[in-house]
Amino acid sequence: MQRSSQKPTVHVGKVWRLMLADLGLSATAVLRRAGLPSGLLDGDGNRITLDEFYALWESFDAEAQSPTLALKLGQIEASEFFDPAFFAAMCAPNMTVAGQRLGEFKRLVGAFSLDVEVMPAATRFTYRCKSRPDLPATLAATEIVFLVNLLRRATRRRVVPQAVVLPSALQETSAFEDWFGCGVTYGDTASFSLDPIDAMRPFLTHDTQMWQSFEPDLRRRMDAAREDLGMRTRVENALLELLPSGRTQIDDVAGELAVSRRSLQRRLSEEGTSWLDVLNAARMRLAQHYLTNTKLGAAEVSFLLGFEDPNSFFRAFRRWTGSTPEAWREAHRQSA
Repeated sequence: MQRSSQKPTVHVGKVWRLMLADLGLSATAVLRRAGLPSGLLDGDGNRITLDEFYALWESFDAEAQSPTLALKLGQIEASEFFDPAFFAAMCAPNMTVAGQRLGEFKRLVGAFSLDVEVMPAATRFTYRCKSRPDLPATLAATEIVFLVNLLRRATRRRVVPQAVVLPSALQETSAFEDWFGCGVTYGDTASFSLDPIDAMRPFLTHDTQMWQSFEPDLRRRMDAAREDLGMRTRVENALLELLPSGRTQIDDVAGELAVSRRSLQRRLSEEGTSWLDVLNAARMRLAQHYLTNTKLGAAEVSFLLGFEDPNSFFRAFRRWTGSTPEAWREAHRQSA
């Protein structure tokens, strides 16, 4: 059932079987709800597209029917999965390095990216989705719980974040605030911040030799991921992350992908496309997401997509879809 596609994919298999078993859920029911094959998780598992991955996650969340699912998942004993990325993080000297190692890995082979920003007053860990503007709230909360739990285990201290931000509200916010020890707020992206002292607090699990044994396998997996993705896909993924923050220039994307502007343009040309084609495709995809899943007005969407003015956005949207933004939103609302 291995799938070949120029679209980015993620692997699902043993980890999902363990999570379902730990929570007493039926794999058949979860996969059926997500519209995925019943044997998807059998054997070594399979690779699925990001859209299929998010459908699987949302089905999992719906079947679990637990407002504190993220707290349970984030604290599952990850060593049972024998995930090289997890052990690479545990072997790091501190949380800052652990986050950077995980971020480098997730950027290429995960369903989302993890960025570490070191500032004078805080170190911020931010999650960004690769195929749409935001992560499902439960997935975002699970990832944050997982990393904070990893930090507490590695330092043997109940470290309390400075702040936790999620893309949308949780049903049992108070339970999460009790576990984190701080308030939970809501914003455009999922993130948590640590006091710089906590971010650099030594890991008692630090092991340079073990890291050296895991690093080659991680590098091989990342190299394979680079080879699997075409430049168009990599550029569009980067734009989906960068556009909401106003970074719309080719130099922004080239810097994100660590290639020169000329090399990026050349490789897109070799794949039969251009920078402008990919930029428009990413903008259209984000515009349709915002119109379908938010109450943002067309002018606000225009700003988020980096257009100079709403009229430019209206003209572009009509060229893409043959419709105005509001007419397109209404038509898809009625269809849903």
